[in-house]
Amino acid sequence: MKYDLTKKPTRGAQRTLASFSTTMINLLSKEPFEKISVNKICNISNFPRATFYNYFDDKFDLVDYCWYVIAQEIEVDKVTELKSNKTLIIYFDRLYDVFKDNQPLLDNILLYNDFSGQLVNSFVNYFKNTVQEILEQSIDYSKTGLPVELMADHCSETVILVLKWIFLKRHDADKKLAHEYLEKLLNLDQFI
Repeated sequence: MKYDLTKKPTRGAQRTLASFSTTMINLLSKEPFEKISVNKICNISNFPRATFYNYFDDKFDLVDYCWYVIAQEIEVDKVTELKSNKTLIIYFDRLYDVFKDNQPLLDNILLYNDFSGQLVNSFVNYFKNTVQEILEQSIDYSKTGLPVELMADHCSETVILVLKWIFLKRHDADKKLAHEYLEKLLNLDQFI
């Protein structure tokens, strides 16, 4: 992304970024990602292409920014500050809530975008990598005797697997049942 997200954005930048990301999310719920063009995004957002390219390299970059916005909603930075073995459950719960709150949007996006397509893979990979980074920094894996990176990768894959199974593949499971699945798949006693 061309825009530096580590700096506090100006009000103008906030409006521009919000407009582009909102437009992209709305378009994704109406048509396949592959058919969305930068021109269409700019026309609907009412910004010239030059403005788009001041912020993003391409539409893939904008989609990554959309996932970043969702991650901010989950307050990822506050989870990493905990430095606790409970981080996995807290992050899982926050992701579960965001997916649950946005289920109609996810359903619409899946109507137009193939489950195994670029868009869904981008979404899943973004959150898997985010979970992995958090878990590498915050969970004590010393009881496992395995490398931290390997365990963090395993745990992040499993977190995303459970959420994907419930929300993207549409299997009904409340948060309690989702916890049971996660605990059984990960044998969480070794971490908590």
